[in-house]
Amino acid sequence: MALSLVRIDDRLIHGQVVVLWTKVRVGDAIILVVDDKFFEDSFLTEIFTEAGNALGKKVYIFGVDEAVEKIPKAIEGKKNYYLVAKKVEQLYELKKRGVDFGNEIIFGTASKAPNTIRAYNNVYLSEKDVEYCEYLDSQNIELKFKLTPDEKGLNWAEAKKVYEGGK
Repeated sequence: MALSLVRIDDRLIHGQVVVLWTKVRVGDAIILVVDDKFFEDSFLTEIFTEAGNALGKKVYIFGVDEAVEKIPKAIEGKKNYYLVAKKVEQLYELKKRGVDFGNEIIFGTASKAPNTIRAYNNVYLSEKDVEYCEYLDSQNIELKFKLTPDEKGLNWAEAKKVYEGGK
């Protein structure tokens, strides 16, 4: 049917997604797109699968290569999905490979790491992340920076100014 929420959040499934976003966006299941290291970690995948089960939502965990094949099939089905990527790089890769995941991405937490600069509350981007955002923006995808549904948040142009001001 559709992806009712496309979100970047390095914590994947947690209170903001579970308690807040699921109240304003309908979803039958959660698709997590993660890096290969996470995808291959059976302990982590079990934890997130069990977290979904506790919510009554099936969780599917894919690396980018699998997601390229699986996401279009999910969209063609009868259910609504939440698509949560661990990093902007994963959505960039999906888009570059022709996956249509809609025209809106909501940034949640992207934790501070070496060589990152704050772009919004709890959202830190590297120079490479900015390139990915620029590409996604050029594909007419609206990038929204808001942790919770009730926040006004920032759009990409506003978040980019914050980022550039922090250099």
